[in-house]
Amino acid sequence: MRHPAALFPIALALGAISLAPRAGERHIVLTNNTSQPIIEIYVADDGTDNWQEDGLGSEFLLPGNSLSVDIDDQNANCRVDIKTVLDNGLSLVHRGVNACRAEGSVVSIR
Repeated sequence: MRHPAALFPIALALGAISLAPRAGERHIVLTNNTSQPIIEIYVADDGTDNWQEDGLGSEFLLPGNSLSVDIDDQNANCRVDIKTVLDNGLSLVHRGVNACRAEGSVVSIR
Protein backbone atom coordinates (compact mmCIF):
# COMPACT_ATOMS: atom_id res chain seq x y z
CA MET A 1 0.00 0.00 0.00
CA ARG A 2 1.29 3.46 -0.85
CA HIS A 3 1.27 6.20 1.78
CA PRO A 4 0.90 9.94 1.17
CA ALA A 5 4.28 11.64 1.08
CA ALA A 6 2.76 14.64 2.83
CA LEU A 7 2.75 12.50 5.98
CA PHE A 8 6.22 11.01 5.52
CA PRO A 9 9.08 13.39 4.64
CA ILE A 10 11.50 11.92 2.12
CA ALA A 11 14.90 12.92 0.85
CA LEU A 12 15.91 12.34 -2.74
CA ALA A 13 19.50 12.60 -3.92
CA LEU A 14 21.28 12.03 -7.19
CA GLY A 15 22.91 8.70 -6.58
CA ALA A 16 22.06 8.41 -2.89
CA ILE A 17 19.40 9.22 -0.31
CA SER A 18 20.71 11.69 2.23
CA LEU A 19 19.16 13.20 5.34
CA ALA A 20 22.22 15.08 6.61
CA PRO A 21 23.24 18.28 4.81
CA ARG A 22 26.47 17.96 2.81
CA ALA A 23 28.47 20.20 0.55
CA GLY A 24 26.73 20.56 -2.80
CA GLU A 25 23.33 19.49 -1.51
CA ARG A 26 20.39 21.53 -2.78
CA HIS A 27 16.76 21.54 -1.67
CA ILE A 28 13.85 21.99 -4.06
CA VAL A 29 10.20 22.01 -3.03
CA LEU A 30 7.96 20.04 -5.41
CA THR A 31 4.28 20.98 -5.43
CA ASN A 32 1.71 18.71 -7.06
CA ASN A 33 -0.64 21.06 -8.92
CA THR A 34 -2.24 18.27 -10.95
CA SER A 35 -5.52 16.50 -10.28
CA GLN A 36 -3.74 13.13 -9.87
CA PRO A 37 -1.48 11.81 -7.10
CA ILE A 38 2.21 11.68 -8.06
CA ILE A 39 3.37 8.10 -7.51
CA GLU A 40 7.01 8.31 -8.69
CA ILE A 41 9.71 11.01 -8.74
CA TYR A 42 13.05 10.66 -10.54
CA VAL A 43 16.02 13.03 -10.87
CA ALA A 44 18.79 13.04 -13.50
CA ASP A 45 21.63 15.34 -14.47
CA ASP A 46 20.33 17.83 -17.03
CA GLY A 47 19.89 16.26 -20.46
CA THR A 48 21.15 12.77 -19.57
CA ASP A 49 17.89 10.81 -19.14
CA ASN A 50 19.90 8.74 -16.63
CA TRP A 51 17.05 8.59 -14.09
CA GLN A 52 17.98 7.58 -10.57
CA GLU A 53 15.89 5.38 -8.27
CA ASP A 54 12.27 6.41 -7.59
CA GLY A 55 12.49 8.87 -4.70
CA LEU A 56 8.98 8.21 -3.46
CA GLY A 57 9.24 4.45 -3.04
CA SER A 58 5.93 3.33 -1.53
CA GLU A 59 4.85 6.94 -0.84
CA PHE A 60 2.79 9.25 -3.04
CA LEU A 61 2.21 13.01 -3.27
CA LEU A 62 -1.45 14.04 -3.24
CA PRO A 63 -2.75 16.93 -5.39
CA GLY A 64 -2.13 20.28 -3.69
CA ASN A 65 0.62 18.92 -1.42
CA SER A 66 4.34 19.66 -1.47
CA LEU A 67 7.52 17.95 -0.35
CA SER A 68 11.15 18.90 -0.06
CA VAL A 69 13.55 17.06 -2.34
CA ASP A 70 17.26 16.99 -1.46
CA ILE A 71 19.40 16.95 -4.59
CA ASP A 72 23.04 16.06 -4.07
CA ASP A 73 24.97 17.97 -6.73
CA GLN A 74 27.87 15.49 -6.97
CA ASN A 75 28.76 16.55 -10.53
CA ALA A 76 28.79 20.31 -9.79
CA ASN A 77 25.93 20.66 -12.26
CA CYS A 78 23.29 23.10 -11.05
CA ARG A 79 20.77 21.95 -13.64
CA VAL A 80 18.80 18.73 -13.18
CA ASP A 81 15.82 17.12 -14.86
CA ILE A 82 12.89 15.97 -12.73
CA LYS A 83 10.48 13.29 -13.94
CA THR A 84 7.19 12.62 -12.19
CA VAL A 85 4.72 9.83 -12.87
CA LEU A 86 1.06 10.42 -12.10
CA ASP A 87 -1.38 7.81 -10.83
CA ASN A 88 -2.98 7.65 -14.30
CA GLY A 89 0.39 6.66 -15.84
CA LEU A 90 1.20 10.05 -17.42
CA SER A 91 4.88 11.07 -17.13
CA LEU A 92 5.81 14.73 -16.79
CA VAL A 93 9.44 15.85 -17.25
CA HIS A 94 10.74 19.23 -16.09
CA ARG A 95 14.08 19.87 -17.80
CA GLY A 96 16.84 22.19 -16.68
CA VAL A 97 15.60 22.85 -13.14
CA ASN A 98 18.14 25.09 -11.42
CA ALA A 99 19.06 23.29 -8.19
CA CYS A 100 21.53 26.05 -7.23
CA ARG A 101 18.94 28.75 -6.73
CA ALA A 102 18.10 29.90 -3.25
CA GLU A 103 17.22 27.24 -0.71
CA GLY A 104 13.65 26.00 -1.06
CA SER A 105 13.12 26.85 -4.74
CA VAL A 106 9.65 25.72 -5.80
CA VAL A 107 8.94 23.47 -8.79
CA SER A 108 5.24 23.26 -9.58
CA ILE A 109 4.14 20.01 -11.24
CA ARG A 110 1.23 20.78 -13.60
